[in-house]
Amino acid sequence: MSPAVQAALRRLWWSLLISSIFAFAVSEVSYQMVKDRSERPPQTVEILVPAGTAARIANGENGPSLPEMRFVEGDILLVRNLDEVSHQLGPLWVLPGSTSRMTLDRPSQYTMECSFQQSRSLGIDVLPRAKASDRVFGIISIGFPTWILLWLYTLVVKPLPGSETENAVSEVG
Repeated sequence: MSPAVQAALRRLWWSLLISSIFAFAVSEVSYQMVKDRSERPPQTVEILVPAGTAARIANGENGPSLPEMRFVEGDILLVRNLDEVSHQLGPLWVLPGSTSRMTLDRPSQYTMECSFQQSRSLGIDVLPRAKASDRVFGIISIGFPTWILLWLYTLVVKPLPGSETENAVSEVG
């Protein structure tokens, strides 16, 4: 193998190594800055509708306090009705003394009809679950262009031995 080919491969290897480290650092720092609760596994969140809720809503009072309505794809929303009246949350119809569940399997922002809140509606955010493949894609999408640009930059800054650019520079000097 000629010295020029060896030098080109060596530069290619070093630029790959440097750009991979750079891409990993940028991607991981960015991920750590913006990550949220979407990393956790799916869980069940229970909403308890206490006895007398329908009467309180009819009198203009507030319904039961609810947890933060921010979920991750795959979470299960469980509504337990202890009231003596049936209640509705979106597609769920919960009879007195019973429980209904809904799997939140599509990331989106929902506004659902809700009979146990004074506003008669409830907003729910369902976040997509973060996957390891997203992080790998981030590293590749940063690393590959950086690798190519870094390698080309090394060719401009210090031409390969025996290349036309190096010969042209030596003839001028």
